[in-house]
Amino acid sequence: MIELVIYALLAAFIFSRLYNSLGRLTNSNLRKLTNVLDISQSNKDVAEDIEDYINSNDKNSIKATYKQILQKNKDFSISHFMEGSSIAFELIIKYFNQGNLLKLKPLLDKGLYNNFAEKIRHRKETHESIIVSITSQKILEIKLVKNVVFITVYFLSEQINFVKDDNGNIVSGSTSTINRVEDMWQFKKNINSSDPSWLLVSINYNKDNYDNDPITNGKQD
Repeated sequence: MIELVIYALLAAFIFSRLYNSLGRLTNSNLRKLTNVLDISQSNKDVAEDIEDYINSNDKNSIKATYKQILQKNKDFSISHFMEGSSIAFELIIKYFNQGNLLKLKPLLDKGLYNNFAEKIRHRKETHESIIVSITSQKILEIKLVKNVVFITVYFLSEQINFVKDDNGNIVSGSTSTINRVEDMWQFKKNINSSDPSWLLVSINYNKDNYDNDPITNGKQD
C-alpha cells in the first residue's frame, strides 16, 4: 500500500512537470519559433549585454565576435536567438522521436538532416526523449565565417528517456525516472539573409544516466 502511494505521488509530480513543459510544444509555438529566431531586436538601438548568456573561458573572444556581427547587422539579437534555440531544442527532439522528417527538414542543415533520416530509416526501436524542463542554457562559442554565424549552445535539461520495441514494451530506460542530460548544439545562419531561420548543424551528446544516443554529429563547419 505504501508503495502505491509513493508511486502515485511520483506520477503526479512527473505529470505536472510534463504538462508545464509539453504545453509549449504547440502549433502556435512552432510559429513562434520562426519569429524568435528572427534577428530583429524590435528596434533596439543599443547592443545587448551578453555576459549572462556566456559560459566560456574565452568570453572576450565571444564578445568581440558579437561586435563584429553587429557591424554586419545591427539588429542581431542574442536574446531572441536563445529563446528560439530552446524551442528548437524541444521540437527537434520531439520530431526525431516521432520520425517526422517533414517537420525536421526546415530546422536542420542538409548534412545533419541526412544523418537524422538515415538513423530514422534504420532504427528498429522507438526512442522517446520527453523534455521535462531546460534548467540551463549557455553560449559556448560564437564564430563568424564571412557572413555566416555559428553559435554553439550548451543545454542542461531534465528528460524522461526510454526505448520501446515494436510491441510497445520498454526495453531500456524508464517512464518514471527523470534524467539530467547535457547537450551541445551548434546552429548557423547567414547574418544578411532575409530568411529568419537558423539551422542546426551538429549535435554532441554527453549524458549522465542515459546511454541511448539518438544522434551524434561531430561536424564543426
